[in-house]
Amino acid sequence: MTSLLLVAALAMTGCSQETGASTNMTLDEAEEITTSDVEALIAIIDPALIERIDDRTNESTSCNGPDVDPEQRVRQWENRRSIWFVDSVRPLNGLEALDELVKARVGDGWTLARDTLEDDGKVRRVQLFSPEAGGNEEGVYGINIAGGNEVGGLTSLNISAVSPCFEVAEGESWN
Repeated sequence: MTSLLLVAALAMTGCSQETGASTNMTLDEAEEITTSDVEALIAIIDPALIERIDDRTNESTSCNGPDVDPEQRVRQWENRRSIWFVDSVRPLNGLEALDELVKARVGDGWTLARDTLEDDGKVRRVQLFSPEAGGNEEGVYGINIAGGNEVGGLTSLNISAVSPCFEVAEGESWN
C-alpha cells in the first residue's frame, strides 16, 4: 500500500543565502495570496469528485537557519491542503485532475519547473512558478501538486502554495 504523499520540501522559494529576503510584503499579504492560489486550484476540480479537503499547513516558516538569520525574521508563507476524492475516483482519475490543474496554471502563465513520476508512474509531482518568474525561481510564488496516491480506497491530491521569502517588519509577529 502506498503511503500518504506529503508535498516535498519547498526549497524553491526565492530565499537567497546572501540576503535571505527577496520581496517587500507582510505576513497577511503572503497568507492571502497563497490561500487564493490554493483555493483557485481547488475550484477547478469538479466538487462532485471531492470527498473532503484537509487543511495541512497555513503558516509562516523560516527561510534560513539560525546561523544565517538568528532572529528568524526572514520568512515565507505556506498553505497546503489535501484533497480526497470520492470512492469512484481511482488513482488514474486523480492524475487526470492533476493534469487539469497544471494545464490551467500553465495557461495562466505559470512556469512548469519540475514534473516527475514515481512509484512506477502511479504518483506524479509537479512544481510551478508564478508568471513573474521569467525563468528565475527566486522571489516568486510557487505551487507544488502531488497526486495519484491511494490510501484506504481514497485517492488524494496534495496542493501547496508558498510565497517568496521576505523579511518580517519590526513589530510584526509570526508566532
